[in-house]
Amino acid sequence: MFTGATVATASSIDLNPAAIGPGSTDYIYAAASAVLDRYNVRLDSLDVASGAITPGTPIQDSELGLGGTAAIVYHLPGDRATLSGELGTVPSEKFITGQEALAYHTVGGGERTIRWGLGSSIRITDSFYFGLSLNSDATYLHLHYARDTALANGHGPNGIDSDCGGAPCGLENPLAQERYDVNVRTSLFSTSNLVLNLGVLVELAPDMWLGVAYHTPPGLEVETELRGTMDVRAAPRDGGTLLHGASSVFMSQPASADAELRARLRAKLDLHVGLRWEDLSRLQAFDVRGYGSTFFAANIPEWQLRARGFHDPLSAWVGVEQVELDQDQDWLRFGARLGFETSSLPDEDTTPLTISPRSYTLDVGMQLRFKHVLPHVLFQAAYGLQYFPTVDVRNSAFDPRSTIACVASGYDYSTAACTAVRDGYGLPTADGRYDRLEQALRIALIYEFGS
Repeated sequence: MFTGATVATASSIDLNPAAIGPGSTDYIYAAASAVLDRYNVRLDSLDVASGAITPGTPIQDSELGLGGTAAIVYHLPGDRATLSGELGTVPSEKFITGQEALAYHTVGGGERTIRWGLGSSIRITDSFYFGLSLNSDATYLHLHYARDTALANGHGPNGIDSDCGGAPCGLENPLAQERYDVNVRTSLFSTSNLVLNLGVLVELAPDMWLGVAYHTPPGLEVETELRGTMDVRAAPRDGGTLLHGASSVFMSQPASADAELRARLRAKLDLHVGLRWEDLSRLQAFDVRGYGSTFFAANIPEWQLRARGFHDPLSAWVGVEQVELDQDQDWLRFGARLGFETSSLPDEDTTPLTISPRSYTLDVGMQLRFKHVLPHVLFQAAYGLQYFPTVDVRNSAFDPRSTIACVASGYDYSTAACTAVRDGYGLPTADGRYDRLEQALRIALIYEFGS
């Protein structure tokens, strides 16, 4: 609420920098945000010999991501140009943590971005603004997961038929489980972090504005490299030794585009209609590399793909917001909107690491001006609810039989099984049932110091 590609608030520094231009009020903006994800996951198990699926035990988990932003917007004399600066972090994406039944997909970690940048808006004519902002997005990624060393060897030596405590290992045997803890990041100051935001704001008719913006991927590169450390706990049957080494993770971060139409319905009420597209299909997997002599000696793979399988989502929403035309009379205003987002990945690619089917959103917000005490101070609060319908996966893209068949073929990568393994899908099955509900809260204080 009170954000969008046509709205003159600090959130537009990234969303559409052209939109910070209209008006003449300068202000300092500070906000805190939180996202709470509620998951209910039942991960099933697969019998390799028969192909039978056994339902697992439902698991509930809640993950909280926090964020915050500080920004300033200043109109140069003459109101021809507007400058801005910001520093902050969006609420981190937190992966399901501490659930051992999900270990081969995730047992924790998350992704966070720390952002700082500058923006400007230029008034070309009274009805046309052009905006540009340049951000530095430093990315921090933590992956924590397990690898089935018996499955990795198929029916060969140390494979699923080998000994684990006096019996064949089979699949997902704790004695053959190898644990990974990967912590990587980009440099806080690097050209590979730079994101360019370009936008325009056009008045189509009196009190009817159209805003359109495009956001490049970081560094204008095909892939972003994150560097750091990798700790590996060897499987208990291999001694359980803790190994330390270096790591790189390559990921292709998305471009995106935003558009919004804002039109006056009546004297103090605006209609907002928005769209957002994101090029998530670039991010098919986390490409994880491990380096170190101890890894080589312990047969730790140098390269692993942690598949995500995204495709491009499209979001749309419609809402209404009250307009502040008079500070004395309009000291309290409200807004609400409804939205829809297409899925970010096919159902068969769903895993405990990535749950993102189509979703429906409801957002409400309010703004309060302390007109009698601090007339230049505004308080904003917004709450959002995103509902993801249940996903029942019965034909998961993740299939351990692909790894077994690939090993048996002598790693013939012309086969479908080895192609699946190479793409990161030769893991224990992700068949099961997935429920997700996300809640978001943002509170902000705005201090106006110009007019």
